[in-house]
Amino acid sequence: MAYFARKSLLDDGSSEKEFHLLSFLSAVASLISCFVVSSVPIPMMAVWTQTLGLTTSQTAMTVVSYFGGCVATLLFFARLSNFFGRKPVVLFALLFGAAASLCFSFAETSTGLYVGRFLQGLSCGFASSAAMSWVVDTAPPGKAWLGTALTAAGPNIGLSIGTFFAGLIIAENVLTPAHLFDATVVLLAVIAGFVFASRETMRFGTEALGAVLIPKIAMPRRLWRIFGLSAAGFVGTWGLGSFFQGFSAQLSGLVFGGADALYAAVTYLLLILPNAAAGVLIGRFSPKRVIPVVITIFLVSGTTVFAAIALESAAVFMVAVAFVGACGGATCSTTLKFLLVDTTLRERAGVISALYLSAYVGSGLPNFAVGVLASNASMSVISAGFVVWMAATWLTVMGLYVVMKRNPTPAEALRYRD
Repeated sequence: MAYFARKSLLDDGSSEKEFHLLSFLSAVASLISCFVVSSVPIPMMAVWTQTLGLTTSQTAMTVVSYFGGCVATLLFFARLSNFFGRKPVVLFALLFGAAASLCFSFAETSTGLYVGRFLQGLSCGFASSAAMSWVVDTAPPGKAWLGTALTAAGPNIGLSIGTFFAGLIIAENVLTPAHLFDATVVLLAVIAGFVFASRETMRFGTEALGAVLIPKIAMPRRLWRIFGLSAAGFVGTWGLGSFFQGFSAQLSGLVFGGADALYAAVTYLLLILPNAAAGVLIGRFSPKRVIPVVITIFLVSGTTVFAAIALESAAVFMVAVAFVGACGGATCSTTLKFLLVDTTLRERAGVISALYLSAYVGSGLPNFAVGVLASNASMSVISAGFVVWMAATWLTVMGLYVVMKRNPTPAEALRYRD
């Protein structure tokens, strides 16, 4: 393992810029590809619902299994890259993603889906710590905002790409489901080759192995209130996004009258494409100016989404979902940038992992509730619950924003300067 950490540190400096660019692109590709693979089950839920006879509760529990894998990784192994280096842990992420795809190829019961989604959760958990830190580490000089923006938007870029192509491939019978999952294994293997050839940014043994394996929230004290604001933004927006992950097929049936893989993919893409685009484009702007605007539009548009479902208005649904997706991506990008302003290289993996741990835990709660209450809860009850969820998100984010602006600590004041 130490080889990965030492190789690039000893390389000749003559092609430093090219090597740095390769590393940045490999880091971004690793992050995005893990989420590309994790999105393939989203349109596949329409197929599995028919072939495996999945109930609403079982569908919700596949989402919970995925988030469980993410949480387990971020809780126990979030800072593993501070010992092994970024590259070996990124390779673990790719390996777990490949194992999940092989599991789906042979799944014949809901249990197989739970195992596959759990493995994908492990993959995305490692990507949400090591790969994201590697992206920020290797961002082009003078363009640190790009690393932060891609860190926040990378998962949704991957989800967009994977959902679109998987839905199209399944609907057009280009590949069988088994061959589609085999193709994702090939993709991850190719990305792993580029990772192997890239530059390491964290020296082997920077932190002791025993220290990095101790579960803890690695958040400097000066960042606690800022972290609370960022976590609330991530949890609130991800909670709605995770609902769409599991229930795009059902929602497409209610709104569009079709519930096959292509309709499910289109429904999810209405949310995730604007999310990914806004997450990148908003990166240049000042978080202190953007956060109040986007979180308010998120609340209004999110409420409109569930009103459109009740009214079965496809046009209003499509516009509202696009707005809520864009504002969700903008919220994550700006709150992450707000959090990372003065973090050091050693702090970065722990800070990012703590944020994504809170996001996975918090956003998994509404799906767990849907899974437990599914046999008794109607869509109107679920909709009312999500409206309350989004209102609580707005109150938390805006409350912390106003409190810190009026009575800032030195670290907080730094973020409100012009």
